[in-house]
Amino acid sequence: MPRLFGFAKKSAVAEKVAHFLVGLTLILKGIDKAEHYRQNPLTVLFLFAAGAFIILGAAFHQRIEKKVPNFTALFHVAEGIALILIGFVLLKKSSRMPYFLFFAGSVYLALGAFNLFTNEEQKKKFGPKLPLVLGTVFWIAALVAFVLNFLGSGNTWAYITAGVLAACGTFLLLFRKRLAAHSGMQFEEEKEGGHIAEG
Repeated sequence: MPRLFGFAKKSAVAEKVAHFLVGLTLILKGIDKAEHYRQNPLTVLFLFAAGAFIILGAAFHQRIEKKVPNFTALFHVAEGIALILIGFVLLKKSSRMPYFLFFAGSVYLALGAFNLFTNEEQKKKFGPKLPLVLGTVFWIAALVAFVLNFLGSGNTWAYITAGVLAACGTFLLLFRKRLAAHSGMQFEEEKEGGHIAEG
């Protein structure tokens, strides 16, 4: 149990870092757009607001979760919707960033919806496979972004995007079993139950 508890703390920190990376990326993009603030003030404000929302939500996650049931799922849904909306806002600006935002937003939206609209039996059945699927999807997206950018314009933002995607994918793949157990998927308990049955 201490081993799982210790991992729970590490996974919580890693999840915060992932949220911070997404939020920081939006804020940096807002700073970049701030040079032309008069041309698109709403876009700049929206980027800063969304980035701050994600970072603050991740920073105070545990405190809020004690008072708001299903806060994790609701936060993922809100984060996903915010990222997708920002993607639409930036799409007309001929930026590469929207495609990253559409992808990340869709993933967070799917995660939130999965946790909100599935029962315990469905979570136990499909939950352990979810980190593996998401990690693979993140890595494929990172490789595609890197290769297309390398063969194309070599844009710095595209490389940063690929790096964030690869980092998220690596975390999901390396710790997929522990993440499933930490998420209440009973992965470890089922494994131990199998050993007892065999004995």
